[in-house]
Amino acid sequence: MTSVNDVPGRVQGPWSGHIAGLLGAALKRIREEILASSEELYPGLRVSHYRLLEMIPPDGARITDLAEVAVMTKQGLGQHVDYLQRLGYAESDRLRADRRVRLVRRTPKGDEAAAYSQAAIERVEQIWSTRLGPARYEALRETLRELGS
Repeated sequence: MTSVNDVPGRVQGPWSGHIAGLLGAALKRIREEILASSEELYPGLRVSHYRLLEMIPPDGARITDLAEVAVMTKQGLGQHVDYLQRLGYAESDRLRADRRVRLVRRTPKGDEAAAYSQAAIERVEQIWSTRLGPARYEALRETLRELGS
């Protein structure tokens, strides 16, 4: 049996051409761009952490609301927030009116990391727009928007 770890480049076979494989390859390109210099600038962050930081509005958000938007459990999202707090990217407080509610905010360091992630995504979009041409790229965006709704 051949290990997939021994196959150079992309894995060939049924996954290589169907839509999940194609979308996965495109998403991999975005992740690579985000993580290109991430560790030296924002140590300890994965793509999922950047995604969460981008979701937090300037005034903060409740864990429950963030979990719903992120399609995660409250417990799972809370673990991500705890991790981001330990690294200094986020902070949270309990609301005085209801101590059960935890409000999460980005720190200035978290704001910088979110801006870094957004800029990386914009670089990929620019590369793809140049590669496909503006009309084809906009058609791709519109098609993905339609399929995602």
